[in-house]
Amino acid sequence: MKRFPLFLVLGLLAAASIFQSCQKDDLKVANPTAPSAPSSDRAPEVYGVSVFTGGAPSLLHTMDAATGFVTNSVQVHIFNSSGVQVFINDLKGVCVVNGQVWVSTGFNAVDAYSNMLLKVNPSTGFATVIAHSTIGTVSDIDYDPATDMVYGLANNTNSLVSIDNAFNYLPVTAITGMGNHMSRGLALVGDANGSRIVVAGSRNAGSIGGVLSTRLFNVSPATGTAVLIASITPDNQLATAHCGIGYDMDHGVMVINRRASAGFGLNSFVWSNPLPNPTASAFWGGTGINFEDLSSDIQ
Repeated sequence: MKRFPLFLVLGLLAAASIFQSCQKDDLKVANPTAPSAPSSDRAPEVYGVSVFTGGAPSLLHTMDAATGFVTNSVQVHIFNSSGVQVFINDLKGVCVVNGQVWVSTGFNAVDAYSNMLLKVNPSTGFATVIAHSTIGTVSDIDYDPATDMVYGLANNTNSLVSIDNAFNYLPVTAITGMGNHMSRGLALVGDANGSRIVVAGSRNAGSIGGVLSTRLFNVSPATGTAVLIASITPDNQLATAHCGIGYDMDHGVMVINRRASAGFGLNSFVWSNPLPNPTASAFWGGTGINFEDLSSDIQ
């Protein structure tokens, strides 16, 4: 049998080890379109961002999905090119993409920090920039794993925004069929009929018709056509609130922002298809917070 010199054998072993370590490093690269973990492996949490108002900054809040209890609240921040910490005051939307928490931001007088899409550590608030919007402020974002798209509203208006997995901001689609209601919240819902976009619209007493109400609509991402699902009650708690909404598939509930006597917090109602009209909601959690947007869980 032919014998190889010892130095050659050792060299071949070292090369194999290096090759294997390179392969392992490659496997560590995050794939943004990879399947998410099963629901049993995920932390039972709902994320929300509060309204930027009166000079008070928006915060990212973490809540227990079963109780609505707020377990953590942080101010989102990034580090600029000089290593200086910059706090982001105006948060407009929050969603979960394959286990990552993404947040959209509003307009800032300093262009570099305007209308961003961020990936955020919900424990610390540390964020990195994913993309800058090319179509202005995007609020009320949610992720649809069926299409690998992020959907949102053009700054709380009846205009639907979509962002593809290459972070292209696609042309805005007008939402029609909501009457005098204005879109104030968006969520992705998943049930036996598949995933779809649900928008919460509010009409304040001072608007056309003079009737205080909050309604949910199914909205087609292709055409923007809205179809009424149900009115949500009690009106006096919801209609003058911001109407941020979020859906939790694991618990089968929808949560919605409320204003009850300006005490703020969240209501919830059991999701069914179809919903009764009107659908009664009751206090759930998020005590004392006025939420701009909530995350949905359909992954």
